[in-house]
Amino acid sequence: MKKLYSILYVVLLICIVGTVVFLILSPDKIPVHYNFAGEADRIGSKYENVIFPLFSIGMGLFFLLMAKGQRKKGEKTNEKILLIAGVCTLIFFTLLGFHFMLKGLRYDPEAAPRVSYDHVTRFVSIGVGVLLVVLGNIMPKMRRNALFGLRTKWSMSNDNIWQKSQRFGGIASVIAGFVMIVLALVVPGIWNVLVMTIVIAIWLILCIIASHRYYLKDQGKKDNI
Repeated sequence: MKKLYSILYVVLLICIVGTVVFLILSPDKIPVHYNFAGEADRIGSKYENVIFPLFSIGMGLFFLLMAKGQRKKGEKTNEKILLIAGVCTLIFFTLLGFHFMLKGLRYDPEAAPRVSYDHVTRFVSIGVGVLLVVLGNIMPKMRRNALFGLRTKWSMSNDNIWQKSQRFGGIASVIAGFVMIVLALVVPGIWNVLVMTIVIAIWLILCIIASHRYYLKDQGKKDNI
């Protein structure tokens, strides 16, 4: 468990140090917004890009506090799972933020700044896909809680429905994750965002339906007793 805490702290430190280096080295004015053609349509202060690392740090601290909360309750399994989720989420958003900060460092006022949405959307789709695969592997191990997992009013009704819902959600997450990774490699540009949205929507709908079906089956068994 200490290793996971150490990894989380290290990634947080890398995010903070990288942001400080960016602020020191980058010009005062950089591209801060791009249109759908990948062309910069607004130049602003370099401090606007700090929103990416701030969000990353906020997410890291959020998972860290949740993990420590589970630790106080003696829920070691939940604590470990939250730390893994926190590390993966923090790495994903840190890399995404560094991508745009690097664009700012390379900004040349004499050239027309552009960003490749194809690369960005592929990275996001693959990153989200990897997160779903990781999530799918840890969901079945998560004990019933009020913070994390496939939480519906049906899955939260008792431990039996919770476990079945998390098992289904875990399998569905892994499948959805691999589908997104594969499609990200073959679907170009902005269409990746549409594909990602559709896959996530289907995943969520199936998970909710599954938890409801498990609830109905559980209630049916109780009525027959």
